[in-house]
Amino acid sequence: MENVTEFEKEWTCEELGAEERLKELCKDFNEGITGGNLCNDLCKNNQLVLHDCQAHKNTTIVFFGAWNNKQVVFKTKEKPQNFIPLKDLIFNEFNENPTHVQNQGKYYKRFISHVFEHVINELSVEKLRETMTPHSTLELLWHPFTVGKLSWADMSALWRLIQRDEFIKLQLLQDMKHIPKVYGFCGSFYAMEQVTPLSDCGPSLLIKPIPWKKRVNISMDFLELSKEFSKSSLGHLYHCDVQPSNFGITKDEHIVATDIDHVFASKLIKNFLEEPTCESDSQCDFFDCKGLCNQSAHHCSRNILTNNLQEICKYIFVSSWIDPGLLQRAPVFAQNKLSSILNECASEKLLPWKHKKEARIYRQLKKILTELAEE
Repeated sequence: MENVTEFEKEWTCEELGAEERLKELCKDFNEGITGGNLCNDLCKNNQLVLHDCQAHKNTTIVFFGAWNNKQVVFKTKEKPQNFIPLKDLIFNEFNENPTHVQNQGKYYKRFISHVFEHVINELSVEKLRETMTPHSTLELLWHPFTVGKLSWADMSALWRLIQRDEFIKLQLLQDMKHIPKVYGFCGSFYAMEQVTPLSDCGPSLLIKPIPWKKRVNISMDFLELSKEFSKSSLGHLYHCDVQPSNFGITKDEHIVATDIDHVFASKLIKNFLEEPTCESDSQCDFFDCKGLCNQSAHHCSRNILTNNLQEICKYIFVSSWIDPGLLQRAPVFAQNKLSSILNECASEKLLPWKHKKEARIYRQLKKILTELAEE
C-alpha cells in the first residue's frame, strides 16, 4: 500500500478535534481571550446553532448550522504561520503590554492602521488607498455588523483571522452577486451562507442530475460570474482553481465562488507567475492560471495566458475532471448549436486571447444559451 501524506489522507472532524475546538473557542471568549461579532450568538445566546461537521484534508473544519433563520456553514482553516500577534506589534510600539492596560482606546488607531496596511499588502491592490480608509476597511471586515467599541479580544481575533486572505477577499467583495454572504466571525471561525456544492450536481448519472434547462441557466450565471470577476472593487480577479467543488448554488439558484483561496487580483497573480525559473511554459503555471516561459532568459514572464471564461468553458462546461461538464450530454438540437463555440472557448491552442476574441466568445455563448433557455 502506498504511503499517504497527511495532506492527501481523508481526515475526520474527530481526528482534527473539531468539537474540542468549539468548546475551547467559547471558553476563550468567556475569559476575554478571543472575540468576534458572532461570539455572543454562539457561546451565550444560542442563536448560532451548529450540528454536523465535515473535515477537508487536515486544513479545514466546517460545521453546518443555523443563524437568524439562515442555513450557514461555520468554518476555520489551519492556523496562520509566521505572523506577528497584535499584542507584539503594539508592545513594540508602546513598550507596554496592551492586554494589561485598562484604557485600550489609544490602541485603536494603531490597530486599524495595521489592518489597512495588511489588507493592501496581502492583496497587492495599492489602489485601495484611493478608495478606502482604515476605518472603512474595518467596517467591511466587521460586516454585517456595525463597528462599535471593540475590545482587545475583538481586535486580536480579527487580526489573526485576516492573516488568511480568503476572509479578507470574501468581506471586501460582499457587493458581488457571485460571492457567498458572510455573516460574521468568532475567533478563527467565520460563518457563511450554506449552498449546494456544484460538485454534487451535474449531467452524470453518478451524482444528483440537474435538468437540462436548469443547467443552461446555471451556465448563463457562470458567464455573468466571468464578467463580474473582471470588474471587481479589487480590479480584475483571476480564478486559478476552477473546479465544481469550488462553486455552489444558492437558494435562489445563483452560482457563487465558495472557495476563493486561489482567486487573485492581477498584480498578485503576475507576481506568482514571474517567480519560477523555467525551460517550458508548463513550468510557469500557477494551478489553472497558465504562464509563459521566456526560454532565452529561463525565467517565467508576468504574462497570463488563460482567462476566467476559458477556464470555465474547459473545467465547468465541457469537462469537470472525470465527469462530463454542465453543457455535456445535451439534447441533440443544443449540441448542434453549442459544439463549435464550446470547443473554441475551452481550447488552449491559441492563448492568450485578445480582448475582442473574449468579447466575441462571451456574446456568442450568451446568445445561444439565452435561445436555449427560451426554447
